[in-house]
Amino acid sequence: MKNKNPVVMIIIGIVLFLIGGGLYFTSSKPNISAEDQARCESLVQQKYGESSSSIIGSCKTDTGFVAMMDAQAGGATSAEATAKAISSANNQELGLGFFGKFLTGLCVGIGIAMIIKGFIALRNKANPTA
Repeated sequence: MKNKNPVVMIIIGIVLFLIGGGLYFTSSKPNISAEDQARCESLVQQKYGESSSSIIGSCKTDTGFVAMMDAQAGGATSAEATAKAISSANNQELGLGFFGKFLTGLCVGIGIAMIIKGFIALRNKANPTA
């Protein structure tokens, strides 16, 4: 395919690269609602008291930790019940994370390829004898 305007290819490549970067930052965040986070922090405070400050940050970043605290507060008496709750929460996050990472990689990869191809076309257009 011969591109008549390499500048357009470079612009499209940059746009795709920026979209990929935006997708990276939005898909990297855990899907923990403010309500779940507040409930988790409250449960950690109740359970661990003064020593909770070192682990309370997990309520913001780890869906499995939030699920574990909810399972323990819900009366899960066995390790198996707690593990099932953690696994279920992690599986939901994992599927969304993979899809987001796939789209990120696709946009960034195609964007970089288009930028490189555009610059090569610009160079060849400037030096037709090369």
